[in-house]
Amino acid sequence: MSNAPFWDPYLPQFQQSPYAAWQQLRDEAPVYHNEKYGFYALSRFEDVLNASLDTERFSSAKGITLDGIPMEAPIPMMIMQDPPQHDVLRKVVNRVYTPRRVAELEDRMRELCGDYLDPFVGSGGFDYVEQFGSRLPVMVISTLLGFPEEDHDQLREWSDMMLHREEGREGMSPEVLELLTQTSMYYLSILQKRRADPQDDFITALAEAELTDLDGTIRKLDDMEILGMIGLISNAGNETVARMLGWASLVLCNFADERELLVRDPSLIPVAVEELLRFESPSPIQGRYATRDIELHGEIIPQGSTVALLTGSAGRDERQYADADQYIVRRNAARHVSFGYGAHFCLGAALARLEGRVALEETLARFPTWSVDRSAVEWVATNTVRGPASVPISF
Repeated sequence: MSNAPFWDPYLPQFQQSPYAAWQQLRDEAPVYHNEKYGFYALSRFEDVLNASLDTERFSSAKGITLDGIPMEAPIPMMIMQDPPQHDVLRKVVNRVYTPRRVAELEDRMRELCGDYLDPFVGSGGFDYVEQFGSRLPVMVISTLLGFPEEDHDQLREWSDMMLHREEGREGMSPEVLELLTQTSMYYLSILQKRRADPQDDFITALAEAELTDLDGTIRKLDDMEILGMIGLISNAGNETVARMLGWASLVLCNFADERELLVRDPSLIPVAVEELLRFESPSPIQGRYATRDIELHGEIIPQGSTVALLTGSAGRDERQYADADQYIVRRNAARHVSFGYGAHFCLGAALARLEGRVALEETLARFPTWSVDRSAVEWVATNTVRGPASVPISF
């Protein structure tokens, strides 16, 4: 007789290896209730997909993390708004966060990859995350936003600190709240400089953009709305891409035959990135708030409940993917939910895909094979993102 389904997002063993627990949830408790923390969890692909699309019942307006629901955002962020209010801000960002702006970053990405990777050619090994994977995205996004280059490392440290959570501790600590204030003041100082001296960067574009409110009023974004967008793009993009690259170093070591396919045929790298996102979702848990009683699989999720959409579990659902626990480069995994779905589809998806492709192309061109000292791998401690913080590789 098997044990009852159990999953605790704050325990290290589930952060490092949640898949057996998630499979049991999918099979035996597709609507799982964690009594200790009071949340419900959906783990099957179709349920996560449908809930992602259903913003009326599964709301983001009271928070998007398990330890932050219900909450009122100190700064208005569109990720914590539902349609139609969300759509007003999303349209503005879509007009300035264009494919052209993203594509123009590719040369800078390759330059950064060379700066970070070339010193290790012939060295025998390095920490792929600490010395590359966590540095690349903050430099790329800071370049996009227009932050001075000398501030980029500080911004990465702030991003890491804000997402860190201690084991079993819910909510944002006083230290994190203080850091939020500190980073907001920094963003505001850059915004004020751009208002006085416009540049060809994302912050200037936001400062100059206009939106049409629901009542038809046309106006510019206010400072708080811009700060919310800057914080969302900066923090979310830095951390998730760093984790994605960390997973790449582990997964491609574990599946060396698949890595060899990419070395022989780099044109496969874009689909390999999609398969990586399915296989090890960097952001595996999305928090939602039940706006009414919701019946699913014969269970009732009561109005006012916190609901975890387990995008990481959805990516391993055997109902959707054959051989779900295998990393298969040639798999067509384009339909995954690791970027979310619907209104809250990840704003930075195109940038993340480009960073993943360029980073893997540049890595494999220099280091076609490597091994990992698994005893030395360290993990991030958060309930929002999942992945390695340190991966020593040798070659």
